[in-house]
Amino acid sequence: MLLVKSMPAVRKLDSSSGEGPEMLTAKELETMLKINVKTIYSYVQRGLIPYVRIQSNVRFPRQAILHWIEKQSHCPGSMHGGDPTQS
Repeated sequence: MLLVKSMPAVRKLDSSSGEGPEMLTAKELETMLKINVKTIYSYVQRGLIPYVRIQSNVRFPRQAILHWIEKQSHCPGSMHGGDPTQS
């Protein structure tokens, strides 16, 4: 049984097709996010990033990570809430 932590975006495994979510290692995630592996494991310990623990191994479902990145993104609006071309 897989223990899934903080992963609402991961689809359930389909036993009939043999498919499951694509899993990334910490090293692959380091390359993808350009964040040091130590930082990634710190995020795991603090519960800040979606992951799956398979016994002593930690893996990162790709779709859950992509969803997590979207949630972390910030798109600032205009400072005054109006059209910046108007004075």
